[in-house]
Amino acid sequence: MEEGEERPNSREGARSPPPVPPEHQQDYWADEDRIRSLLTLCYDDGVFPTDLDPGEMTVRGREASFTLNTSLDEIKVKWLKERTVSVIFKENARFLPKKIKDDTIRAYEDGWILGSTTFPTETRRGRVKVEGPNPVLYVAKSREVAAYMIDEGGADITVRNETYKILFKPWMTRAEFRELRRLEDDRTFWVIAVQIPLDDMSFIYAQIEKAIDTILLAHPPDVDPARPTLVNAKFDVDPDARGNMKDKL
Repeated sequence: MEEGEERPNSREGARSPPPVPPEHQQDYWADEDRIRSLLTLCYDDGVFPTDLDPGEMTVRGREASFTLNTSLDEIKVKWLKERTVSVIFKENARFLPKKIKDDTIRAYEDGWILGSTTFPTETRRGRVKVEGPNPVLYVAKSREVAAYMIDEGGADITVRNETYKILFKPWMTRAEFRELRRLEDDRTFWVIAVQIPLDDMSFIYAQIEKAIDTILLAHPPDVDPARPTLVNAKFDVDPDARGNMKDKL
């Protein structure tokens, strides 16, 4: 066999079978209680399930991806929606280190949840997953805690004599989040002036209004008000003015 020729049994050249359509997949809803108990052990106690259907595997070279069984994925999403809260750190809170964000949520647990007569006495700490500068996912130990946080909508938390504003939102799947962002993009139109020269700063607002349209909102130019800099500036403009957009100003 010549060098570089594809070997029939080579994993590099192997082709994965097409995924099984949902109507031909195993239906796991009849086994929902057992699967939910496995999910609870996983997210609450860190015990990874060893016998859950991993899904249909697709191999491309040295990369493998999985398409989950539809009903199994739906059960997982249902469980996460019941127990997970998206904690959004606003304003000065977004600059907090990961550990401080974790401490902030733990302070919320200590002050509002643990020991409260509203929740069962066995309520324990939830699981925290930092997603980025703003969002942190919080998997509560009970549906009651998650529902309570979402109903509250947010809180001002004081940590080390500093007060931080956080919002509590329902958890969304990646597909739902992408759709939400798409809808938001359709409703909003903004212009970013990149690397504004110092001697143009005082004119940029009026120039954008003349070249594009009326500015609805000028976002604060300083990411950190305690350390003002001049880099970029963001302006919200009427979405109907998209056709007036300029590539260079």
